[in-house]
This record gives sequence, C-alpha cells and structure tokens, in this order.
Amino acid sequence: MMNVLLVDDEPWVLEGLRTIVNWAKYGFQVCGEASNGNSAWSLIERLQPELVFTDIQIPSVSGLELIDRSQHKLAKPPRFVILSGYNNFEYAVTALDQRVDDYLLKPIDEDEIEAVLDQMSRKIREEKAQEELRRRDRSLYVNCLLNRLIQGEAGTELENEAATLLNIGSGEEIGCLLIETEMNEEELKRQIPELAGPELPELFTDPEGRAGLIASGKPHAADRLEALGRRLCEEWPGEAPAHAIAALGCGPGGASALRPIYEKALAALKWKRYRNEGGIIACNELPRNECMKEVNKTALASLIERLSSDRPEEIEAAADALLAAPSSGLPDIEYVRIQLSALEMGISKKLKELGGDGDAFMRGTEGEFGTLTETTSFPAFRRYALALCLSGAVALREQRERSECRTIFRVVQHVDQEFREKLQLQKLAQLFHMNPIYMGQLFKQQTGKSFREYLNEKRVEEAKRLLRQGQLSIAEVAANSGYPNTDYFISQFKRITGMAPSAFRRRE
Repeated sequence: MMNVLLVDDEPWVLEGLRTIVNWAKYGFQVCGEASNGNSAWSLIERLQPELVFTDIQIPSVSGLELIDRSQHKLAKPPRFVILSGYNNFEYAVTALDQRVDDYLLKPIDEDEIEAVLDQMSRKIREEKAQEELRRRDRSLYVNCLLNRLIQGEAGTELENEAATLLNIGSGEEIGCLLIETEMNEEELKRQIPELAGPELPELFTDPEGRAGLIASGKPHAADRLEALGRRLCEEWPGEAPAHAIAALGCGPGGASALRPIYEKALAALKWKRYRNEGGIIACNELPRNECMKEVNKTALASLIERLSSDRPEEIEAAADALLAAPSSGLPDIEYVRIQLSALEMGISKKLKELGGDGDAFMRGTEGEFGTLTETTSFPAFRRYALALCLSGAVALREQRERSECRTIFRVVQHVDQEFREKLQLQKLAQLFHMNPIYMGQLFKQQTGKSFREYLNEKRVEEAKRLLRQGQLSIAEVAANSGYPNTDYFISQFKRITGMAPSAFRRRE
C-alpha cells in the first residue's frame, strides 16, 4: 500500500477525507494526519509518504511553504495535492510552479478526489517501477564492476569508475564486510537494508556467491560495517541463521584498495569458517601468521579438473599434491585443514555450475565421513580427502550426465521448433556451449538418429503435411520445409519416402 498524509487545520475536513474517500481502492492508506505545517513536516520526514493532501492556509507553516521545503530538503519528496477553500488564481499559479499535482477546491467532492487518486496511483506506481528498474540496472553494473576489481582486473579507468559510482574519495578509508550464512540469498539481501538503516553500504555478490558490503568515508567505514555485522550475527530478526559469519576488512587507499580490502575480509572469513565458528571478526583480529596460510590454488584446480573429467587413476596423486606441506614450514595439520576446506567448496561450486545441489552433497558427505573439525591426524585427513574425491567424482559424473541429457533435450526441442531455418551442428554446439563432435554423439544416443538424419526427417514430415494441403508449389513446399534448394529437397524426399514429392501429392 502507498501512504498518504492528510494536512488541514479543520477537524471536519480531516474526518471527511479519512472516512468518505475509498483510499484502499486506489492502493493508498492514510498513514497520518496533521493540523499545522510543523507537525506535517515532522510526519513527512518520519513516514516518507508517497502523497500528501494539504490545505494552503494552515498554522505555523503554510501548505505552499511545506511543499517548497519538501522539494528542497528531501531526496525523494512526496507528491502533493492542494485542497483549498480559496478560489485564488495566484495560489493556483504558485502551486503549479512548485509542481503540485492537482489543485482542488473545498467543499470536498468525493468523485473528484477519487479521480485524482486514480491518476496519482498510476503515476506513483510507474515511478516506482522505473526507479526499481534503474536500481536493478545500477546494482548489476556495480556488482560486475566490483567483481572485476576484486578478481584482480586493474586499471586507472576502472578504479576511477568505481570511485565515481561508489562516491569513494582519493585515498579514503574503505571497508568490506563479507557475510556467509545459510539464509537464502534473496532473503538475506532483503534483511540487510533493514539492519543497516538509512546509511546502506553498497551491496554486491562476490564470485563465490557470498553477500558483501562496501562502505567508505566518515563516520569511519569500518565502524559502521562492524556495527552492522554485529547486528547481523547477534540481533537478526527472528531466528538467527546458524553459524552466520560477518568478516570485516578495512584500510585506506580509496578505490585502488578495493581488492586488498576484500582479500582481508576473505581471509578473516576463512579463519572463522575453518574453526567452525560463527560471529563477527575483523581482519586485525587474525593471529599474525594466519594471513600466510593460503590455499594451494594450482594443486586445487588440478585436482578439481581430474574429478570433473572422471580420471580416477590420477586422483590419488593429485590429492597428495594438494595436501603436501608447503616450503614455508607452516603447521601441517592446520594447512591441510585449509586445503580440504577449499576442496569441499570447490566440489560444491562445480556441482552448482552443472546445475546440481552442492549444499546437499556436502550434507551427505558430512553424514558419511564426518567433518574436518572432527579430524586431527594427517592419515585421517588423507583418508577423508580420498573418500571426498571419489564421492565427488561420482557426484560430478552423475550430475554432468543429467545436465547433458537436459541440454540435448533442449537441443532437440530447438531443432523441432527451428527446423525450417538453416541449422548446423557446429552452430548449435556453440549456442549450447558443447563440443560439436560430443554433441553429435549425445544427439544420436538421445534420438537414435544422427543430427542430419533427424533434421531431414523433420523437414520431410513438414513437406508431407504441406503437400497434402495441395495449395503450394513444389518449390514453395521446399522453401517452407527448410530447403532453399528445390532439387536437393526432391532428392532428400525421394531418399526418405521412396517417391518424388509430385507422386506423393497425387497419391494423397
């Protein structure tokens, strides 16, 4: 419902407006009433109504002054409708100059007000829809820009663009809060603005699907984000999400520091997660050597690639390479725990990319093998790693097969719909992001026919239908069946049906 505020110093007018007019019919509800300009201004600031009905002659601040103040002091002023007992042309001109939407004379005419409400309702809804569209477009653009920066894409032009969009001053302190929770992403993004209040930081989603917030400037960005993270973990509306983690990275440097600040927050989040802890943590709370403990990304990528390509004979060596102690001399057990946690996330992410349920896989793994926090020795870690790899390889293979079946089903649907167009296996493979040779093999498995055979039979079936109708020439039938070349059409028709198109038409 849209909120409307009623302002008039005559109680009978307020009573009439409130009770006579069918506000709900046009999507409005009366959120407040005021009998003077000062009270009205306080209510406008606090309630932020979409529409205000006001008299001109009211105590303390006139209706026209109230409108002028709203236009100059509010980022999003409400729309105004004047209700006046004065049929004064100068008042009307002034009101129109201040972009008043309508000027109605007392006594109140119910039909006239409802006509205005109908118009206002449509205008406000259109504005909201346009604003939401602009907000989504901006959000998508900012999200893309931030992900480019935090993944290492550098450049002065990119940083300047981020600084302008996010209003980050040169060298200014910035903060990044990363949030990891079991809560649904949409619900999380809906709740964050309620917890953040009027000074909402910039919301984005990082490459791993976590919600993140960027804030800059004063009051100190770190303080604001830390307070928000604490509210998120400790004062969440309703039941708090299990093991919610809010991790903070901060420091000076302006837009050029976005990536290192994000990496600080990520390191703090990983530290919490590896210890199976929830709550708020800032990067400066990490033990000094923790920031040195990094995932062996090369070994991890190599192992995930072997799991994805279903090469079991290479899995054990690749798993050992991931678990091998680094040359830096870091504690083996803690290092291995980090690598295995990254492996769990890597398998889960790969399953999600294939359209599977990575979270369900991890729940099943935990039920079968236990958790990393329950494991304390290197041999136990290695057994866990191999079991996880074998289970992951099976899950990835099965999900890939399901995904491929769905893809080929979509390919067949596409051919059934577009067979009249110029279709080529190579182009279809590009369209559906598959290797053309492999797609051809899967297509034959699914349909029992090669792509070319299936396409020709589909076209010939359409040609039969058109020939039975008897309204088109052979050339027109060929063209409308997907054969621009009539001679080629005739040869294919004879090959499949055993007779020429003209003979088929006579027989029918």
